[in-house]
Amino acid sequence: MNIPAFDINDFTDIRPFRADEVKGVIERILTDPGFYKMMRYIYNELDEEDIREMMREIDTPEQFQEEVSGPAFKFITQTTTNGLTITNIDRLERDTAYLFLSNHRDIILDSALLNVSLLEKGFATTEIAIGDNLLHHDLIRDLVRLNKSFIVNRNVNPKEMLAVSKRLSNYIHHTIREQKASIWLAHKEGRSKDGDDRTASGLLKMLVSGSDESIHEAMTALNIIPMVVSYEYDPCDLYKANELLEIREHGEYQKQAGEDYQSALKGITGHKGRVNITLGNRLHRSLKRLPADVPKNEQFRLLSQEIDRRMHKMYKLWPTNFIAYDLLYGTRTYASEYTTIQKVAFKNYLRGRTLQLFVNRKSSLLKREGYIRQAREVLLQMYANPVINQREASDAPIY
Repeated sequence: MNIPAFDINDFTDIRPFRADEVKGVIERILTDPGFYKMMRYIYNELDEEDIREMMREIDTPEQFQEEVSGPAFKFITQTTTNGLTITNIDRLERDTAYLFLSNHRDIILDSALLNVSLLEKGFATTEIAIGDNLLHHDLIRDLVRLNKSFIVNRNVNPKEMLAVSKRLSNYIHHTIREQKASIWLAHKEGRSKDGDDRTASGLLKMLVSGSDESIHEAMTALNIIPMVVSYEYDPCDLYKANELLEIREHGEYQKQAGEDYQSALKGITGHKGRVNITLGNRLHRSLKRLPADVPKNEQFRLLSQEIDRRMHKMYKLWPTNFIAYDLLYGTRTYASEYTTIQKVAFKNYLRGRTLQLFVNRKSSLLKREGYIRQAREVLLQMYANPVINQREASDAPIY
């Protein structure tokens, strides 16, 4: 879709809904049969009239999160994980708005689990950046904006890109600096498919594209906190591995219609094992040290590498990561980090996933010969990459 000319300071069609818009949005949501199917997954004891009554009592996006989406994601956490922990939340100041710059593994849950954790600790939730490529249905678009999400326009032509970036940058600065509300933002477009988390320099450029300030000044004002989410088991590893195998075989991957929705649904409902969120220190010192005597592109490259170094050091490694590393390289380097039972369980899990990929390979036109070996290698690499990155991450800053 093409976006017509617009005011880069007009956020009407990308911002979350305001309190005065909530009632109208809810009435629209209640006309969609798909909404009741979603609600029954979480609130299966409620009939349609109960759901309508509950929703019509909602007056603000904050109330929607506290009474509907927050409890829903808490239920998902309780039923699909072996526990959610958050590290360093005590570093947050309640009267400060932050930009949580996060690695990106799951379409919905990376940000949702942060907000569940913030709610439980009595903090205000964040606004959430979400790409419009995921919002093909009006119901989904209404629900995410009701849940304090703002829209990132992805499908734009090169002529529109600069204006779209500036508007997004202006919105982020407006929200944090003037509205004093925090934001969750993925550190690159699209999820990490192979477990190798890397920050896009282009995203950092976007954050200052609407400002006349220096990189140091504009980014310092955003109170950027690097954040890492780590899942013991990735419920979408089959989808990701299939994509990586197709790219390896054909050089590209074509998404099927509805694939993002199915992946989001699997991410929500699939088993994840243990999950951890780690919050880092603000980037203030790194921004202060950023060399001003090099070109801006080099500054962005150095800063993205420094953010990656921090994320890799913070990443919570699970037995699955250590086992994958040892299996991939045929070593016992991390044998002290897991038990024999955990290793057997992961090998059985790996065997099951590999066989599922093998059975489904015909739809991808992938060759039978050598497929099992390649599928196993891709899955192991996915789980081992966080270990590799942490091994290579220095304690010393990049610059």
